[in-house]
Amino acid sequence: MVDELAARFAQRPTWRLSTLAHRSHQLLAAAFAERGRRGHDFRVLAALDEFGELHQAAIGRHAGLDPSDVTQTVRDLEAAGDLTRRPSSDDRRRMVIAITPAGRRTLEELDAAIDEAEAALFAPLSEPQRGRLRTTLAALTDARDLP
Repeated sequence: MVDELAARFAQRPTWRLSTLAHRSHQLLAAAFAERGRRGHDFRVLAALDEFGELHQAAIGRHAGLDPSDVTQTVRDLEAAGDLTRRPSSDDRRRMVIAITPAGRRTLEELDAAIDEAEAALFAPLSEPQRGRLRTTLAALTDARDLP
């Protein structure tokens, strides 16, 4: 398909990265949807698993999500039994949110979904190429302090 596009943009790394990001998003969304989940679910559960009990604002910071997205995602995950909420002992108006054992199982399922999506996305690459890509992507995102 790239052969049919105007080289002036199709050969640009920014266009290629944008196209790859779009395909990556499609694969991830499909893999999550097969499990009845979304990317926000993964990000919230991963933040709770890594950082422990958190207030909603801290979840947003650790998951790179807008507060309104955190609110809805927490509601959905609580309804699914993947997390619990309880009033903070410091401030009864704030809720402390924790991942449950079911949430950890969900997180493992979502890790598998990501593995599947990445395997499909990176199928054309050899293992050494995948390693170089990971290193390059880390260098680019770390240098720009991206979420």
